[in-house]
Amino acid sequence: MKNRKFPMRNILLAITFSVFLIFFFINITWFWGLFQGFIAILTPFLIGFLIAYILNFPYKFLYNKVFGKMGKKHKFLGSLRMPLSLIITYVGTFAIIGALIVVILPQIIANLSNLLRDFPGYYDSVQQFISGLTADLEKMNLPFMQDVSIDDMVRGVTNFFMGSQDLTKSVLNWLQGFVSNMATGIYNALMGVVISIYFLIFKEQLCVQIKKLAVAFIPIRYLPKVYEVVDITDTKCGRFLVGDILDAGLLGVIFFVVLTVFNFPYAPLIAVLCGVANIIPFFGPFIGAVPGAFILFLIDPWLSLWFLVIVFVIQQIDGNILKPKIIGNQVGLSSFWVLFSVIVGGALFGILGFILGTPIYAVFYTLIAKKANNKIDEKGKIAREALEFKVLNYAKIAEEQKKIRAEKEQEQMKKLQKLLHFGFDDKDDDDDEDDDDNETEEQQEEKFTDKVNQNNK
Repeated sequence: MKNRKFPMRNILLAITFSVFLIFFFINITWFWGLFQGFIAILTPFLIGFLIAYILNFPYKFLYNKVFGKMGKKHKFLGSLRMPLSLIITYVGTFAIIGALIVVILPQIIANLSNLLRDFPGYYDSVQQFISGLTADLEKMNLPFMQDVSIDDMVRGVTNFFMGSQDLTKSVLNWLQGFVSNMATGIYNALMGVVISIYFLIFKEQLCVQIKKLAVAFIPIRYLPKVYEVVDITDTKCGRFLVGDILDAGLLGVIFFVVLTVFNFPYAPLIAVLCGVANIIPFFGPFIGAVPGAFILFLIDPWLSLWFLVIVFVIQQIDGNILKPKIIGNQVGLSSFWVLFSVIVGGALFGILGFILGTPIYAVFYTLIAKKANNKIDEKGKIAREALEFKVLNYAKIAEEQKKIRAEKEQEQMKKLQKLLHFGFDDKDDDDDEDDDDNETEEQQEEKFTDKVNQNNK
């Protein structure tokens, strides 16, 4: 009874788990509501952690580099390193944000109000432009235009712009709902700032507490892997996110300066759209360029064309110069895998998946790659040669693997012999060593088995 294959405890656990799964899926709506309420309660802490994580980089620079030598001669000055670093970090950050809001926000509001006010006029001018273009095409009498209905083209474009008016109404309705939730957003933001300060002050203590919990409840053999996952996540996900935000802000400033210099209308609004959208990998530049090009197309189609040229030039500078300097090769993914991660992440988790899909996928990619490399190293030289397609002889591969297994079994046998060595006399062992040289492998194995049996008796 003690050697039962399925103990009663395991059976009860399996039944309990199955009942819980059935109950979960039947009441999944209630569980989802409970989860959303739990997240709503923790939102200030999540915002505070995100702010603290981002500001930890300038804070560490100030604490270690700028004020690193304080306190070597006077301990009192050493106690001022943390408060000075915190004050400068937060005051400097919010001074920059406040300046951007004071300078750009009124212009964005003015741009939006002017755009909504002048939208009917832009609509009429676009209609006239399309009508003139179709008339010119009809006069050219091009062969490929004979089977194309100009009226259908005009009607389709007209319906598109009429749909744009409905889109404007949808945007206004969304803005109205956004304003209604403004109080909750302001509360979460303010509490997040306060909590982030505590995160930075007590980060060392929090890290020690988390490590204690990890060591206490995670088996020791799994701890190195856990630390490795945390380190890779910090490198691939956290630092990439911080660098991407900085790069997006810098790109928005560049767009604002360039569009203002060339006297483009709605420069602040378009620059903000391009900068914010650039946080999304791969698709960000296109997502930011489309609304800007559309707005400029309503005013003058040629402005829209020149704007796309400017976007192309700035994105080349950003992709080849700015982003490698700011972010570096934190992700380590090819363009194909970046595209894959963005599409899958966006489909599963929406806008958050678009932003975090690439760095999170990079974490799994790195862990799987390390696991694969370790497995290849374990299989020996023959496996590394097979990667370069130099080895196509399967018999040779099988022989190499058999040799490796035999070596491992021999090492295990030696270890077991050492463990069992305490049960025999040294003198007997010395005598046996001389005889072992003249014995065959089968005789040695038989002798070793007899010794094991004697020791067990």
